[in-house]
Amino acid sequence: MTFHYTDCDGDALHIEPTRRHGKPAISLRNIPGAPASAAAVHIPVDHVEELIAGIRDTARQAATHT
Repeated sequence: MTFHYTDCDGDALHIEPTRRHGKPAISLRNIPGAPASAAAVHIPVDHVEELIAGIRDTARQAATHT
């Protein structure tokens, strides 16, 4: 299964299962709306909760900025 998210500017985030160094991981790849190269980050599955917690913390910080 692949998860896709596209923002209002047409930039997309694709998240898909993969393997890194022989271990299960997820690949987070941004697909820019404008012509450019995509970049990928590979997160080992045992670090996914840490990533989600970091995203939540960052979202809370963003909500306090007006």
